[in-house]
Amino acid sequence: MIATELAPLLSMLLLGFAAGVAHAFDADHLAAVSGMSSRDNGRHSLRFAVHWGLGHGLAVIVVASVVLLAGAAIPVQFSAFAESLVAWMLIVIGGLSFYHLWRQHHRHDSKQGVGPSAVWVGLVHGSAGSAPLLAVIPAAGMASPALGMLHVLVFNFGLITAMAGVGIALRGGLSSLGRYHYGVQRSLQSLFAVSAMGFGVFLLLNN
Repeated sequence: MIATELAPLLSMLLLGFAAGVAHAFDADHLAAVSGMSSRDNGRHSLRFAVHWGLGHGLAVIVVASVVLLAGAAIPVQFSAFAESLVAWMLIVIGGLSFYHLWRQHHRHDSKQGVGPSAVWVGLVHGSAGSAPLLAVIPAAGMASPALGMLHVLVFNFGLITAMAGVGIALRGGLSSLGRYHYGVQRSLQSLFAVSAMGFGVFLLLNN
């Protein structure tokens, strides 16, 4: 009897987690995290990814609070502005990655700290794109704001978990390449930077 009553709740939690995992693999998210990670040969990839996920999650929670608790709608102009800001951020991330690669090539000190930058990038990403569709809109149809916020929290947990996996993969992959073939590592880092800039330009042209 209890299991039957809990089944809808468990299904909701599972769907929220799966939506968060899927959302982590959006092209602009991967472009941002891989672009930031390429600056330091992947040493801080995991921290970049987790900080980005925390920033993204915070933005989704704020949006969900406005929708579920205040009963307000998110202005279309705000979403459009956030999407444009995402595009410019990707272009800047790619440009900075190229700059740090150039400094590394010329043996300059190019140590990177995670700092607040990844959190801010995540905040902007969480304010734009499909996050409201995947987290906030399904939550708004739930029986109570508490259940809606629970859905949002599980969504964020899935997203951060998946992005942490991406960070671990980037750190391991770039580190291994650096040990066995420095040229291939540099080429992959440059590809990440180009991808970030290219996707940013694509978003600007299609916004």
